[in-house]
Amino acid sequence: MIHTAMNLGDHRHCTALSSCFRGKLCDQLMNRPGRPVAKGHPVYGLGDPAQSVFFLRQGLVKLTSMTEDGRESILRLHQAGDVFGDLCHCTGERREQAVAMEDCDIVELNFDEFITHLQGNRQAFLLFLSNVAQQLSSAYEQIQTLSFSSTMERLVRTLTRLADEFGVPEGEWIKLTHYFRQDDLAQMIGARREVVSTLLNQLREEGLITYARKDGLLLRRAGLDGYLLSTEKSSASLK
Repeated sequence: MIHTAMNLGDHRHCTALSSCFRGKLCDQLMNRPGRPVAKGHPVYGLGDPAQSVFFLRQGLVKLTSMTEDGRESILRLHQAGDVFGDLCHCTGERREQAVAMEDCDIVELNFDEFITHLQGNRQAFLLFLSNVAQQLSSAYEQIQTLSFSSTMERLVRTLTRLADEFGVPEGEWIKLTHYFRQDDLAQMIGARREVVSTLLNQLREEGLITYARKDGLLLRRAGLDGYLLSTEKSSASLK
């Protein structure tokens, strides 16, 4: 499922730009020519020079790394309106790879130009720091979840996060606006695809999700939250 082209002139979908860039640079990025990146192709690779940041005008991008046993792990997802590639400049090289999950339209911004804008705009600088802090906080929460939670709990937490980031209401359900494969979910929670398939079937039998290959996932958010609450209570009672 690929987003249709959006009218970014009213900034409704420009969440990262509205928080980090503001003003003239926002307008420049909207009007600047982008480059197409086909589904499955890299935007940048691990170890590449980190000389720019990227504005995702259309599509879906995953940031991934490789585990010690050679498996791909999804660190973060970026959708239209997001800026990514901004956390690699302390080392001068990419610490992860960025891959298009859908056909994408991407605008590249030289890092020097990006810094110049931040230096001249205190509000944009503070909001950029806030955005970085939020990403680091999310990464810390992801590490905690992967380290201490059961596989089912990791899956449910991932589904609730996807509902927050990519969900739209559809009656009593939340429909994900992008199609996520079982392989994608497996890479998000550090499990095998076969395990994810079994757990999704369990959640479907409990009425917490519906899952169809063509239509993607619909989530019963209240039920998923209830599952996590009951898990937390059970864990507390065992202490």
